[in-house]
Amino acid sequence: MKATKLGLILTILFLSNFLEAQTPLVINAGSDTIICPGTTTQLGGSPTATGGTPPYTYTWTPNTNISNPAAPNPFVNPVIPRWYVLKVKDAAGTIKIDSVGVNLNPIYSYNAGPDTSVCLGSSITLGSSNNSIAGGVTYSWSPSAGLNNSTDSNPIATPTATISYSVTISSPICTSISFSITIIVNPLPIVTACCPITILEGQAVNLSGTGALNYFWSPPNSIYNPYIQNTSADPIVTTTFYLLGQDINGCVAWDSVRVNVTPNSELIFFNTFSPNGDGINDYFYIGNAYKYPNNRLEVFTRGGQMVYAKTNYDNSWNGYNYGDELPEATYYYIFTAGDGTASKFGDVTIIR
Repeated sequence: MKATKLGLILTILFLSNFLEAQTPLVINAGSDTIICPGTTTQLGGSPTATGGTPPYTYTWTPNTNISNPAAPNPFVNPVIPRWYVLKVKDAAGTIKIDSVGVNLNPIYSYNAGPDTSVCLGSSITLGSSNNSIAGGVTYSWSPSAGLNNSTDSNPIATPTATISYSVTISSPICTSISFSITIIVNPLPIVTACCPITILEGQAVNLSGTGALNYFWSPPNSIYNPYIQNTSADPIVTTTFYLLGQDINGCVAWDSVRVNVTPNSELIFFNTFSPNGDGINDYFYIGNAYKYPNNRLEVFTRGGQMVYAKTNYDNSWNGYNYGDELPEATYYYIFTAGDGTASKFGDVTIIR
């Protein structure tokens, strides 16, 4: 009877140990959490691994900003939100994987913004696009000079000289953080347009500018090339031309020049042109040709070969003979106004 009881006890103990050995490996990477920037939190469970066949090997990834990636309960202090993956391997070779998310309070993405530059008189918005007042977050910018609101999350700055601003961002949950931003204020270019003049209708005038890197003349309709520093124009009425100049920093300024035009209907023939694509004197110009819509222009070489002809000439001949570039030379034209008056004869020289 005693032997039977002893055998039963041994059987129970054997089965208990066998069942315990067969308990599956279970791991716990911990619960997702939110922490403040600059603080730490502990990963893993209590315990991190159970069951299976001890001992266990722990591997946490990524292994940055972590106290010990091989520990069951390491401490982490991520600088950005991260997912940590835990891999546990027991002595029998069984592997389990779990993960845990460590998020950061949104204040981690708030800041003063990157250093930058502006042109004198321009404004710029400070702070990260993530900046927010949600959750009771407050901002204190200094100095307040040039700011529209020193307590705004994204104030607008209009500095008159290079300046550095600092901001302290406070949260009811996390420790205050501070940042700074430097704004370089670039001066405006000194743009000059030249020169005021009075011309007869049908004449052209040279316009020139200084003080910038890129130029734009306006209004562009009577200007040969409005995108260059020095150009020509043939206004038919008195016109004020505006020159917009941009410097290497992208700063812009402008100046103006007035061209007075005296009414005139006589034809004015230029005797040279230089078709090199620079936007100045690239075409054979006949002032007031537009007033004679039935006109016709014919151009010949010294030997009498016709190299160009056009009815209703519109100052568009660029020194080509039906697609072929003509050499430097003097050519001879016949211009018929189409109003019954005598044809005009003359010469024009191509300079390349």
